[in-house]
Amino acid sequence: MGAFPLQRSPVLGRMLALVVLCGAVDATAAGVDPDGLGLHHAWAENVGWIDALPDGQPAAALTLQDGLLSGWLWSSNAGWISAGCGNTESCTDVDYRLRLETDPDAPGFLRLVGMAWSENAGWIVAHCATTDTCAQVDYGLQVHAATGVVEGFAWSENLGWLSFSCADTGSCATLDFGLQFDAAELSRPDLIFRNGFEG
Repeated sequence: MGAFPLQRSPVLGRMLALVVLCGAVDATAAGVDPDGLGLHHAWAENVGWIDALPDGQPAAALTLQDGLLSGWLWSSNAGWISAGCGNTESCTDVDYRLRLETDPDAPGFLRLVGMAWSENAGWIVAHCATTDTCAQVDYGLQVHAATGVVEGFAWSENLGWLSFSCADTGSCATLDFGLQFDAAELSRPDLIFRNGFEG
């Protein structure tokens, strides 16, 4: 992908330049791939790689704080994917975001719920609980609370299934990929939403 493409989106470029100039984000703030093992990728058969730490740029990366995700993912085929409406200052028009909550069906795991948005690909649903469709198709992203490792599938009507771990596709021996959050951020249960948004 090369250097971070501020020219690709004038609005995004100005926002990221402001964040960098203000010093609001440092290299440790991304919250993904904390051990530097390359665990910041997802795979979709219809679009290829999706990167939660685009070109190693923390200012654009997916960020986890207080149980909410913000920031961006990058796909060379689908473009930028926003993890929340705060990225584009569009919350008054469309309030969307990804967030963690305890998984009632899997002790020791959190589930990632909500939706992300891609200008080129539309909505990406993180868990069937978001759309109340688990009775029809049971899918979703889970995060191991002790390690921060993500597993499972998200769904996009335009991109198809998005896998966040090679273990889900049985490809780790030949194609090792995945996503990991900083487990230190997950060790604060008071900050994880238990049933949707709580105060």
